[in-house]
Amino acid sequence: MIRVMLSQAEHGQFKVDWVATYEEALDAFEREAHDVYFVDYFLEDRTGLDLLREAQRRGMSAPVIMLTGRGNREVDMEALEAGAADYLVKGLIDPAALERSIRHSLERTQAVRALRESEERHRSLFEHLPVGLYRSAPDGTLLEANPALIRILGYPDRDSLEESHSSTFFVHPDDRDGFWSVLERNGVVRGFESSIVRADGTSVPVRNTVRVQRGAGGEILYLEGVLEELAGEGAEAEAHAAKTPGFSAAIHASPSPMALLDLEGRLLEVNPAFAGVFSMEDPGPDGLNLADLLDPTDRAPFLRDLERLSRGDRVPPEAERRFKGPDGGLLWARTTGVVIRNGEDRTKYVVLTVEPGPT
Repeated sequence: MIRVMLSQAEHGQFKVDWVATYEEALDAFEREAHDVYFVDYFLEDRTGLDLLREAQRRGMSAPVIMLTGRGNREVDMEALEAGAADYLVKGLIDPAALERSIRHSLERTQAVRALRESEERHRSLFEHLPVGLYRSAPDGTLLEANPALIRILGYPDRDSLEESHSSTFFVHPDDRDGFWSVLERNGVVRGFESSIVRADGTSVPVRNTVRVQRGAGGEILYLEGVLEELAGEGAEAEAHAAKTPGFSAAIHASPSPMALLDLEGRLLEVNPAFAGVFSMEDPGPDGLNLADLLDPTDRAPFLRDLERLSRGDRVPPEAERRFKGPDGGLLWARTTGVVIRNGEDRTKYVVLTVEPGPT
C-alpha cells in the first residue's frame, strides 16, 4: 500500500524497503539507512508501540510514522507520547496525505536535532567561559552554575554551591537591597559592583549583570546572570583561560557571533558565526581590527571605550553599534563585552558577542 501510494506522489521520488518481522525491523533501525520508517501497530506477537519504544531506547533519531486502525484515538496518542513523529489511520490515507506526513515528520525531526545540537553548543560555552554564569529562582535558589562561578565563590563542587541561596552572598545588606530595587524596577541590572561572601567566609569584589526572564503572564521565571571577579588570583586564572583550548573550543561551538579582542581592538580569534556575519572567507582574523568592520561614525567611540578599559576605567558592557554590512549597507548590532582581567584588575582581553539586528 505504501509503495503504490508513493509511486503516485507528485513531489519527490521514494524507494521503499519492507521487512516482515520485529527482529528484522530492529536490524534495519540499527543500520539507520533510511530517512523515515513506517510501523504498523498490529504485529504478530507484539505491537508497533513495543517496536517504537525499543527504537527510542537504542537512540534511533530518524522519524517513525505509526499506522493505526480507524478511530483508535488512544493508540494514536500513545504513539506520539512514545516518540512517533506522526500517525496515519489505515483506510484514510491517500498519496497526498502520505507525502505530507513524510515531509512534516522529516522537518520536525531536523528541527529537534538542530535544537539539541544548539543546546549542546550552548552547554559547552556555558561550561568553558572564564566568567561566572548562573541561573537562579526568584527566591534565590541557584538552579545552574558554571565552573568559573564555582571557583569564584570557592565551593568544592556544583552541588555544594547550589545548596546555597544567591541572596545570602552579599557582604553588605544595603548592596542586596539596592541590587533588588534596580532589578525589580528595570528587569535588568548591568555592572553592579559589590562584595560577596565566599564559601570560606572571605569576601571578593565582583561585578554582576543580571536579567529577569518572565513568563507569558509576567511572572518571574528565573534570573540569568554573569558574575565577574574584579581582582585577585582568580582573575589571573581567567585571563589565562581565555587562551586555553577549552575556551577556544567553546567560542567556536557557539551559534552566536563571538570574537576575542585585545585592547588595541585586534581580533585575536573569531568563531564561524562571527566570520559568517561579516563574510570572512577565512575564519582566522589575521590581525584584523574590529574598528575596520565598524561604520566610520562608530569607530572613534569604540576605540575610546578600549582606551578607557586600558586605563582601568569601567565602560557599559552593552552597546548598539553600526557595522559595515557584507553588502556594503549598514548593519546594526548589539554588542556585549565581557572583560578578562589580570591579577592587578587590569583588562587583558575582551570577549565580544555580536547580535545583529535589522539592516
